[in-house]
Amino acid sequence: MAHTTPRVWVAAWGRERRAEVQQGGREVSSIVLDTPAWVQWLEMPTTRSFAYPIYDEQAGYIRAFMTVRKERRTRGNDYWVAYRRSGKTLSKIYLGRSIQVSQQRLAAVAARFLVIATGDAERSDRKEVSA
Repeated sequence: MAHTTPRVWVAAWGRERRAEVQQGGREVSSIVLDTPAWVQWLEMPTTRSFAYPIYDEQAGYIRAFMTVRKERRTRGNDYWVAYRRSGKTLSKIYLGRSIQVSQQRLAAVAARFLVIATGDAERSDRKEVSA
C-alpha cells in the first residue's frame, strides 16, 4: 500500500474548529484542534507529517497545501516545521513542539505562505510584462 500524507481539513462550527484527519481518502479520526486529543495525535510516533490547507479568503478557495513535518533535533527533541514550495523556492517556517502547534499558529503560517506565494506571483507577472 502506498503511503499517503494525512490531510487536516478545517471546518468551523460556531466558535469551535474541528479538524478531520484524512489519510488515503478516508477519515482516520475526527479531532478538535487545540485539545489534548490533538496534541496526543501529534505526539504519536506514527504521526510524522500532515498537509494543511492554505486558504485564500479573497479568492474563496484553497490555493495550496503546506506540508507540516516532525523533525528530530540534535538534542533529541521533536519539533514541527512547515514547508511550502513556491516556484523553485522552498520556504520553511518553524512551528515548535506539539503543544505549540495550534489552529491559530497553523493559520498564521498558512497566511504567511500565501503572502510569499502571491508576492512571487506578482513579481513574475511584472517580469513577464516588462520583458
